[in-house]
Amino acid sequence: MSGLVLWGIGMLVVGVVLGRILRPQASIVLAALTTLFILFAFPGLASDLVPISADFWPVYALLLGALIGGMADRLSFYTWGVVILGVIFFILPLYGMTEFSLKMLRGIYSFEAYRVVLQDSQFQLTFSYSVIMAAFTIAFGVLLVVPTAYWVRLKTPELRPLIEFITLLPLVIPAIVIVFGYIRLYNTSSWLPLTGTATGTNILLMFGYATLALPYMYRAVDTGLRTIDVATLTEAAQSLGASWARIIATIILPNVLGAVLSGAFLTFAIVIGEFTMAALLNRPAFGPYMQLLGVNRAYEPAALAVIAFAITWGCMGLIQLVNRFSKHSRAAS
Repeated sequence: MSGLVLWGIGMLVVGVVLGRILRPQASIVLAALTTLFILFAFPGLASDLVPISADFWPVYALLLGALIGGMADRLSFYTWGVVILGVIFFILPLYGMTEFSLKMLRGIYSFEAYRVVLQDSQFQLTFSYSVIMAAFTIAFGVLLVVPTAYWVRLKTPELRPLIEFITLLPLVIPAIVIVFGYIRLYNTSSWLPLTGTATGTNILLMFGYATLALPYMYRAVDTGLRTIDVATLTEAAQSLGASWARIIATIILPNVLGAVLSGAFLTFAIVIGEFTMAALLNRPAFGPYMQLLGVNRAYEPAALAVIAFAITWGCMGLIQLVNRFSKHSRAAS
C-alpha cells in the first residue's frame, strides 16, 4: 500500500506540472474524459465498498493534479480543498446510484431500468401532472411577486424588511405544518371547502407550491429590480400615459425577465420533487410516485432518482444560461 501511495503522490506532482502547461479548460476536459473512460470501460474493477478500485488511485491522482495545476492561478488552495471535498461528498454517491441503476440486467450495463420507468403509465401521468402544476405555480408566482416587489421598491421601501421577513417564513415553517393548516382551514366542513373537489384541491396544492417557492422567486425578482432604475422608467412611462398594469407588463417585466426565468426554473425544480403536500392532499404528483416506486422496486427508483437529478441540474444550467444571456444583452444595449 505504501508503494501505491508514493506512486499516487508522484502522479499528483506530474499532473500539477501538466496542468500548468495545459490551459485550464484542457485540464478539465482531460480529467472528465479520462474519468468517464475508466468508469465505463472497466466496470469490473468497482467493488461494493469502494466505487473505484485502488489500482486506479494513481490515475485519479494524476487527474486531480492536472485540475489543480490548470486552475491554480484562479483558485486558492483552500478553495480547491473545498471543491475536492464537495466532489467527494456529492459525486461519488451519485456515481454509485447511477451505476446501480444500470445493473437491472444481470452481468451487463443497460438502460433497462430507465426504459421501464419511462414506459410506466404512472410515471407519465404523475410527471405530466407535476409539469402542469409547475406551469400554473410559476404563472401565479409571477403575477404575485413581480407587482409586489415592484411596488415595494418604488412606493414603500420602508416595508422591504417586513416583506423580506414574510417571504423567508416558508424556509423555517415545515411544509407539513403548512399543508395541515390548509387541510384544517379548507376541509369539506369549512366555509371554503376546497378539499371537497379535485379542482379545489389542485388550487390548494398550487398555493402550497407557490408558498414553498416564494423565497426563491421573490429574491430573484428583487435582485433583478436592483439592476434597473425603476423610478426613472416609471416616470417616463407615466409621462407617455401608460397605466400601472401596462408599466408592469411592458416596461418592468421585460427588464427583469432573466430574473423571473431564474425564479421560474427554481420553482419548477421544487414542484417536481415536492412530496409532503402532494401526498397529504392525495394528488397524483411526481414526488409521491417516486416514494411509492422506492418501496416496491430495486433498480427503477435509482433510475428515477437519476432522472430527477438531471431535471434539477438542467434547471440550474438553464438559470446560468439565462443569467449569462441577460448580462450580454444588457452590455450590448
